[in-house]
Amino acid sequence: MNTDPKHESRLKTKLTLSGVKELLLPPRAIPNSDTWAARARALFGRPDTVASERRRSLEDFLKDVTLFEDLRRGDLRRLARIVHEREYHDGEYICEQGKPGAALFALRHGLVEIVTRSSSGQEVAVATLEPPSTFEEWAAMGTQSTRVFSARARGPVSLLALGKSDLDALMVNFPLVANKVLMSLAGLMATRLQTLAYAQYLNEPEEPQESSQ
Repeated sequence: MNTDPKHESRLKTKLTLSGVKELLLPPRAIPNSDTWAARARALFGRPDTVASERRRSLEDFLKDVTLFEDLRRGDLRRLARIVHEREYHDGEYICEQGKPGAALFALRHGLVEIVTRSSSGQEVAVATLEPPSTFEEWAAMGTQSTRVFSARARGPVSLLALGKSDLDALMVNFPLVANKVLMSLAGLMATRLQTLAYAQYLNEPEEPQESSQ
């Protein structure tokens, strides 16, 4: 294990990006998401090149995801073989509040809106995620926690899903790669918890101090 303080500092810096920032900042304006060009290339490309281009594309995307950016090209190739690609339509729920999580999601194309349900039952939007954000990291770790928010597609959305069973298979076949992913997951979740706890602390009203007479 690398115990170099500079390495730990770089790791902390890397782990404070996409997901945390997007969960804490207000939603941004929706840009135009263009997935038709990629679909056209896949549709009209030569059959013998489509599969290889898809694998290279997956590897390049995974490299941009904070969780996987320290993986080598060979590690990314192995990871690309086990992730599941999923498509969602506008307004479709990816995960729902109150239900247990099933997989980690990495947003590849489109926008995902994070919403929470108030005590009155009304849904309130709290964030808008953009590629290559990740969410539902707890589910990949196998924790049986209930979701405290919902995620739904804003326009057409493409995601990559990685479940606990996928990580288990990776652990059996490629334990070094699996350990790298698990370490990144643990670091990212710890950073998010610290950031959210600090944000909650800042939002708490100060208790009035008793005046001494």
